[in-house]
Amino acid sequence: MSKTRQDLTIAEALRDPLIAMVLRADGVKLDDFRRLLETAAKKREQRVSPVGKFMNAISNPAAMCSYC
Repeated sequence: MSKTRQDLTIAEALRDPLIAMVLRADGVKLDDFRRLLETAAKKREQRVSPVGKFMNAISNPAAMCSYC
């Protein structure tokens, strides 16, 4: 069984007819929705992963041990 991608890209979401119908019904402009998705994507990219936090911590030994 092959694994298929479930998530839409921003471009795909903006072209999706069902999403367009919901946006129209809610009175949301497509450009406003695009900006919302792009802003959310940028904020998600800026978050530091737990692995990134760990790597930053071990790169600074003084920060790892408050008793040292």
